[in-house]
Amino acid sequence: MPVPWKLIGALLRFVVPTVPEIIATVKTLKKEQQREKSQVADTGVHLQELEQRMAAQLQLIEQLTVQLGKLEKALAWALWTSTFALILALIALGVVYLR
Repeated sequence: MPVPWKLIGALLRFVVPTVPEIIATVKTLKKEQQREKSQVADTGVHLQELEQRMAAQLQLIEQLTVQLGKLEKALAWALWTSTFALILALIALGVVYLR
């Protein structure tokens, strides 16, 4: 079987100029993969920091909820006391006014 040297020569003329581009593309891909790996590691660190911040915020929210519950009880007690005092004051005014 004869070897078609002209066809092989034409293929080489077409492929040889693209070899540097292929090499450059492979190098770029390797660098990009390394960058992606470092970005993934950085993202993991950021996620851990976010989880810690969220846990701290959750703890603060729980503390605020407890404090709001205490404040609600104190306000309810103050409302009851002020209502009782108002009723006593109205009774006293009624007694003074009717005499």
